[in-house]
Amino acid sequence: MKRTGEIVLTIIGACFFALISLFGFMFLGLSGDNAFTQEMENMAATDPALEGIDMGFMTDMVAAGGWYFIIVGILAIILGIVSLVLLKGDKHPKAAGIILIIVAVLSALATVLISIISSILYLVAGILCLVRKQKETFNPEY
Repeated sequence: MKRTGEIVLTIIGACFFALISLFGFMFLGLSGDNAFTQEMENMAATDPALEGIDMGFMTDMVAAGGWYFIIVGILAIILGIVSLVLLKGDKHPKAAGIILIIVAVLSALATVLISIISSILYLVAGILCLVRKQKETFNPEY
């Protein structure tokens, strides 16, 4: 049985997870940028609600968030590749489907639904892996 639909959905989902990782790298770049830090300090000076907040702590939080998105994205991509290997040749579609569904749910929760599009793609591919069955061929014995 061809698993083209599942493979395409998984590849597109992995590409979206790569964008999430790039989003994390952007956060890392912003945290080391002095202009960004200065702009955050200017916003804190004009907004009374942000008074008393340490901007060094805020930039550290931005960097930590960047690493978090990078790790979640890369783990989702790696597990997507593992499921593609399991799908190749229609060897273990059930295992691939379970992996895709687990990754979809956990990554959506871990990124607070920022990865919702890629998670939906993984979820649909995982459900297709579990639902589609090999057509049984009738081979009569004479």
